[in-house]
Amino acid sequence: MRIAFLGKGGAGKTTTSAGFIQYLAKRNPFVMAIDADLNAHLKSALSLKGDVEQLGLHFDEVTSYLRGERIDLGARPMIGTTPPAAGSNFITARRDDAFVRKYALFENNIALLTVGTYQQEDVGGSCYHEKLKSLAGIFHHLLDTEEDLIVADTTAGTDNVATSLSFAYDMNVFVLEPTEKSTQVVLDFLQIAGNLGDRTYVIGNKVDGEEDAEYIMGRVGKEKYLGSIPFSRNLKRFEQGEENALEEFAREQEAVFAKVQEVWQSHKRDWSDYRDRLHKTYKWDCERWYADYYKQDLYSGIDTTFTYADAFVKLNLNPSPTAKKETENAPALATR
Repeated sequence: MRIAFLGKGGAGKTTTSAGFIQYLAKRNPFVMAIDADLNAHLKSALSLKGDVEQLGLHFDEVTSYLRGERIDLGARPMIGTTPPAAGSNFITARRDDAFVRKYALFENNIALLTVGTYQQEDVGGSCYHEKLKSLAGIFHHLLDTEEDLIVADTTAGTDNVATSLSFAYDMNVFVLEPTEKSTQVVLDFLQIAGNLGDRTYVIGNKVDGEEDAEYIMGRVGKEKYLGSIPFSRNLKRFEQGEENALEEFAREQEAVFAKVQEVWQSHKRDWSDYRDRLHKTYKWDCERWYADYYKQDLYSGIDTTFTYADAFVKLNLNPSPTAKKETENAPALATR
């Protein structure tokens, strides 16, 4: 299962993500954390030590691995939204997964994958979507079960809706301050991506009393509100450099984090819908941009009979009920 934390810059998204990851790590054998924010501060927020591999710098390596032995592409390139096929390599949210072992930073039962930030050569000529292509390819080849825990700290604002990552997460949680500008971010998101409204919720951060909580609920809707994180001296201490204060901050927020996990686990992924959306997005990307860029047809001949259920079987994983049902819908996709 996958969850994304979003919000306006400075609202506390990264520290809340880190607190939730530590909350899960104390109660579960393994948590995969993903830093998908261009500011790339999740490593320090989790107090992890060591160097990270920036996935945004390894797109060719990543796609070469994911391509595996598939034959439907021929010599044509993969892009971030290229759907899996028979012969593709897949990734699992497991400690011993070869891809995770190569690219993640491990500490105890947390593995951190990092998209990375801008490099000197990016100045004036690149956008963060180029970095996120690697993560998109990873998610679309990731066979996570309902027991797996994958938590992403994402880019600020509504940027996710412009990529296939918009539907890659089972749940979106906006971290909001009790201000007009902060709450407007989720309202903009829901206006642009209303189809994601049923999986989008909010947490109030730096909330000073019931009045602040009521303000946020009045702006975004009470049904979306999972709880409040009060202004915390422990969080302030952490931001001043006291690393141990983050653990105390996490303990303060256990009730909110428990609610987030409860709602998150109620969202079961429909693998058939996921596959359908991915194929539509890939076809649209090809028609809009990539076919012209590569001067060739990238979509014709793509394997449309593949199902994620097939991949679960290939890796001897127990698929979710929705993945098992997916096989029934494969022929319908192939005729489109």
